[in-house]
Amino acid sequence: MHPVSVSGDEVKKQATSAARSASGASSPLTSTPLTPRGAKTRASLVKSARALFEKNGYLPTSVAEITERASVAHGTFYTYFDSKEDIFAVVADELQSDFQAMLGAEPELPPGSSISERVERTNRAYLRAYEQLARTVAVLEQVSTFNARLAEIRRTSRRFWLQRNTEAIARWKQHGIIDPEIIPEYAASMLGSMIDRSAYVWIVLGEPYEFDDAVRQLTRVYCNALRIDCHYDA
Repeated sequence: MHPVSVSGDEVKKQATSAARSASGASSPLTSTPLTPRGAKTRASLVKSARALFEKNGYLPTSVAEITERASVAHGTFYTYFDSKEDIFAVVADELQSDFQAMLGAEPELPPGSSISERVERTNRAYLRAYEQLARTVAVLEQVSTFNARLAEIRRTSRRFWLQRNTEAIARWKQHGIIDPEIIPEYAASMLGSMIDRSAYVWIVLGEPYEFDDAVRQLTRVYCNALRIDCHYDA
């Protein structure tokens, strides 16, 4: 889900929170903190699982392949995870954390920048992050169609961005910047879906696109939909 006008600091705070769940600070099977060695083993399993999921997809990847790649005994896997689904859930959390960190790292705009410039900044950061994370995104999109638990992770990710989009659009409505008939929740969902799905079609499915043109067109369509002045026309 695409975030509109979220500052780098705000995104980084959320990234820190999301990263904590994927950092190996504790095992999902116990509330007892892991030893440094245990944390290292768990992180190796997650790294190996992510690489295999990206290469082969979710269904073909087995626990045996994950442990072999991580160079640990098969039974060691179950010290940290109940199942392949469990470890993929951690990979999905890690993906969300990576997305947020990349968006937060995008250079901030100078004070006084227009709404359309902030939308453009976010679109550029989102597409750039999507390009780097496309293989993991593709697997999450796949498994969310047949696994209820992992579908909920996908929905949770969407809700994170949807909330922020809604808050931004609601502020613009409150200040009389956009059509008063616009319902922020619907506008945020529709416009965020446009950007998210466009990224998926271009980057995962391979439909041709040119990066800078894509950013500009997404920004223009977004602003036109809300009747926001676009800095391209200044």
